[in-house]
Amino acid sequence: MPELLASLRFSSDLPVWLICLGSLTAGLVVMVLYLRETAKLDAPWSWLLPAMRGTAIVLACLLLAGPVWHHRQVIGNPARIVWAVDRSQSMAERDSQTQTSPDRLRRATDLLFGQSGHDGWIEQLRPTHEMDVVTFADLAHLAWSSSSDTATEMIGGDNRADSSRQSDQETTASMEQASGTRTDLSAPLRILADDAGADASSGDAEDAPSRAVVMFSDGRDSAGRADASDVAARLADVGWKVHTIAMGSVDEPADIGVVDVDAPARVADDGRAAGQVWIKHFGNEGRTVRVDIRSGERSVWSETVLISEDGQTPVDFDFPVEPLLEHANQRDIRGVDRDTVALPLTAHVTLLDNRDREDNTTDRRAAFDLMDTSSANDSLDFRIAAASRDRRLLILDGSSRWETRYLRNLFTRDPAWSVDTLLFGRGTDSRRVRRGNAAGELPDSSRAWAKYDAVILGEVPPDQWTDQDAQGLSDFVASGGGLIVVDGRYGRIAELAEDSIMAGLIPVRFDPNASMVSNIESIEPTDVGRSHPVMMLDVGDEQSSSRVNEVWSLVAAPTSTQAVTAQVDAEVWAEVIDDRANPSPWLVTRMFGAGRVFYLASDQTWRWRYRVESRLQGRFWNQLMTAAMQPPYAVRDAFVAIGTDKIDYRVGQAATIRARLLNRDQHTRESATAAAVDAILLRDGQPIATVPLHLDDAGRGTYVGETGALSAGEYRVRIRASGFDSAALKASTPIWVEPPRSNELDRVSIDAAALQRIAQAGGGSAVHESSANEILTSLESLSGGRIIESDTLLWQTWWIFAIIIALLATEWWFRKKVGLL
Repeated sequence: MPELLASLRFSSDLPVWLICLGSLTAGLVVMVLYLRETAKLDAPWSWLLPAMRGTAIVLACLLLAGPVWHHRQVIGNPARIVWAVDRSQSMAERDSQTQTSPDRLRRATDLLFGQSGHDGWIEQLRPTHEMDVVTFADLAHLAWSSSSDTATEMIGGDNRADSSRQSDQETTASMEQASGTRTDLSAPLRILADDAGADASSGDAEDAPSRAVVMFSDGRDSAGRADASDVAARLADVGWKVHTIAMGSVDEPADIGVVDVDAPARVADDGRAAGQVWIKHFGNEGRTVRVDIRSGERSVWSETVLISEDGQTPVDFDFPVEPLLEHANQRDIRGVDRDTVALPLTAHVTLLDNRDREDNTTDRRAAFDLMDTSSANDSLDFRIAAASRDRRLLILDGSSRWETRYLRNLFTRDPAWSVDTLLFGRGTDSRRVRRGNAAGELPDSSRAWAKYDAVILGEVPPDQWTDQDAQGLSDFVASGGGLIVVDGRYGRIAELAEDSIMAGLIPVRFDPNASMVSNIESIEPTDVGRSHPVMMLDVGDEQSSSRVNEVWSLVAAPTSTQAVTAQVDAEVWAEVIDDRANPSPWLVTRMFGAGRVFYLASDQTWRWRYRVESRLQGRFWNQLMTAAMQPPYAVRDAFVAIGTDKIDYRVGQAATIRARLLNRDQHTRESATAAAVDAILLRDGQPIATVPLHLDDAGRGTYVGETGALSAGEYRVRIRASGFDSAALKASTPIWVEPPRSNELDRVSIDAAALQRIAQAGGGSAVHESSANEILTSLESLSGGRIIESDTLLWQTWWIFAIIIALLATEWWFRKKVGLL
């Protein structure tokens, strides 16, 4: 049976709700004014006359908006087509040296909506096909639908009817903005697959008409959420065909850019910043580029590189940070000391023009002249934190085992660390431990312990470890220090844990009847630990769970571990799996007071160095130290110290702000528990948020709080505290918030292989845009029905005017009848 649909629309650019609201408002205003004149009349004349005139006014206003009565008749079973259009940044490429040539997205919309008076595919197929236009980048959105009564959600916020050619042009204009920072090729397919799955479960899929998806894209998936070919196969199983049209050039356009910067997060103030700038280069073989790092407008390091082939190249950099610190300190306010200085830097790449010139002495030399290569990817901002105070580490052990040697060497080579190693017991140079405050002595006071940021506790002799030592270590951790307990095959940690103080400190329980765990196959992160940065051994800000497990499968499993059970309040971040698939805790952690304790059930991370040198072991231990320690305060003045958990954040993340009130007893009468402390978040010098800080440690006068989700930008953090003059709290520290870096523009040539896989899995065809008409031909034969649409222009019909005239004439006649002039 034919399906008949009718709807009222308006040809005006104004939204329907605004037209109706304006018309009703005008009618009500006329009625209210009229009621003052008819108030003394008897019913029904007192209200009938205003109602008749108000109705006439409402109809007149609606006519001015151009009402259209739209008829839509569906006969048979028309095919359904979903046009999926990629709106990511790579679709803004023109694939031509001519700046006036259309970009990829414009060429795709021209195919769909037409250009220069020529009908597009949508207009050609409108009589026989149901159609939707879906735009996608990181997410997918419905932009236009041929079956919608009113305009659906359109990109850019436009809400217009979709029945006319003008509406198509407006939709086209709103779509032609290639602004997506990532491309998820599976996004439009997943929405259809979910809907198709629901139809299949309800039995509607068998009666469904022919259906097809046509994807316009360059095929570069920069999101990496799901395999689009797998989703296309799911669609094919429920009757869809997936076609792909490659928009762009098969050759990578000539371009240079900065892809990434590998730089240390923290260096010593008298050290050197060393790392790599990754540059991409295509279409410039035999040319020379200059890579430099700038601090503001000043270049602090540069290098020229000859490009031999297309691809990506790491360029090593190494420069001292001391001159940068001197320049940064000149801008500091007097009375403010910084333990950590954030150094904003920019990596920049410039294409040089090589011209051989011959002078009078016939010496040939290359002259490098700057060329105009302005591009969005020519530079990349990054930051390095220069620490004026080295972090201090104390390593305690009862023997010089391999693990201790490698850890000592690892942190001793790092200029940001100052390491004290104390080995005592049988087989060492110190058979008996010496206590005191000097190097080579076990701390014997709170002050001696407090000079360290973290402690690595190995298998020290239990007979030389006293209750005073245990209490000192416990107090050190409770006040914010980091402790990492590294167990081994001697079982000495279990003996230490027999003491009540150490038992409360170590996050595991030992079973004296359990034997060592042997025949270990692998180390696997747990669900809790998998998402923590400590367990992410690979480089990158975003890692999937499968990638984390894959990297951990590369590390060498220990030959044996201690059999332990996690304490009730502890978390197991990694387990060892034996040959019978039995798990046993390997990395266990918990908070202890203001500090954190880690327990490692084996001492064989040094074995990870096989084949990969110290990359995995070094990354793991540095990340473990970062998690164990309380971050240092970045800046302080006479009254307050301020610190954040890091200086770089991603959009949407929250920053943890820590503050410590100094000289509190001398400058305020309020106790720490009574003081109200807030962090003020400033942007461009203006306060934009206040973050209440709660008391963390009354004895130390420390406070902590967390911001809400942050938007992109540069911020400064200041402290406001009751009992302190705001002018006295001069210290402030910066933080930066940036969106996750996108590799959307790293490669912009079409990925024909990816589009071919999607089309093959979806049972469709993959063509280049130059052969796009092949897809149109195949779509024309799909439909088994027709769609007849027509419009009745109500604002041009005589009977609407007749109704208005009749209302006014009748109102005038009744007005005379009741005696009104």
